[in-house]
Amino acid sequence: MKNIFVCCILSLLFVGCVSVNLPGRKSVPAKGVEFSSPASPFKSIDAGNSDKAWLSSATGNTISFVSDCGGADPSLQQMETESLAALSNLDVKSDTLMFNGREARQSVATGTVDGIPVQLALLVFKKNNCNYTLSYGGVQKQFAAEQKHFEDFKAQFKAP
Repeated sequence: MKNIFVCCILSLLFVGCVSVNLPGRKSVPAKGVEFSSPASPFKSIDAGNSDKAWLSSATGNTISFVSDCGGADPSLQQMETESLAALSNLDVKSDTLMFNGREARQSVATGTVDGIPVQLALLVFKKNNCNYTLSYGGVQKQFAAEQKHFEDFKAQFKAP
């Protein structure tokens, strides 16, 4: 039960990233994004700060994505930093790659939330005036168990 509670908190922390709207610029979610929902045991949840989110009934791990179009234009490093801000004792390993025809930053981070070890995988990229953050996270000891679901999700994700 404790793992599910922590993962629910994590989903709220990780599925959204901070965005700053400049005067006269309206930030909206992307339209026309193509993806396949993660397979069972993941089930769709309503996480108001993400475009879509799924919670594993087996482990409490979460998969989500957030899009932000027409708002601020942060660097990939800033997008990563904002997404990881909730973690204490942070250790991040990042690399740059191409994703959906654009430069992207892929990261795996470990840290703690309220003293509980957690792990998070992120993929951040920008395409056609939109910022995208794809994330997978959970309690560190459960992270590897469902990471393939996130890899499958990323493989099917197409930004317009």
